[in-house]
Amino acid sequence: MNILFITADQWRGECLSALGHAHVKTPNLDALAADGALFRRHYAQATPCGPSRACLYTGMYMQNHRSLLNGTPMDARHTNVALEARKAGYAPALFGYTDVSLDPRHQAPGTRSARGFDGVLPGMDPVGFLSSDWGPWLAELRKKGYQLPEEAARIYEPDPAATGSGDKGKTYLPARFRAKDSSAA
Repeated sequence: MNILFITADQWRGECLSALGHAHVKTPNLDALAADGALFRRHYAQATPCGPSRACLYTGMYMQNHRSLLNGTPMDARHTNVALEARKAGYAPALFGYTDVSLDPRHQAPGTRSARGFDGVLPGMDPVGFLSSDWGPWLAELRKKGYQLPEEAARIYEPDPAATGSGDKGKTYLPARFRAKDSSAA
């Protein structure tokens, strides 16, 4: 038996067409839901996203795993879903990122993952790791002719040349880059 464990960052739970959303179309996820388990009443145990993921990974409440803020390292004393899967004979593989700050007590001094979000959940084999290092992606966008903002994080703001959002607000405007040029494409 294979297990596909998908987590998504910043995704509203009702935004699945399998759950009847009027506008969002998710045919691939709908197909997975039809052939697997669809959790209709699944709630996060914590906010923001880092502590919420720590709850999901460890099966613990925030007051027990003590990851209270984004960037708070996960205590290496606690097991997680990947380590437990390994004990059961599975080989957890990571495609994307787990956004984990690793316990600095178990990292070499100055290790980036001990200070940031680039840690890989212990027990996972990073097959297709998506790093938060935007340098190569931004360089590729520049090579393709995109005019990028001075501050890298502003790349996700709407295209400043776009108009016509009406009363829907600026988040309705298109991105600065085409979907096929996204860092997640």
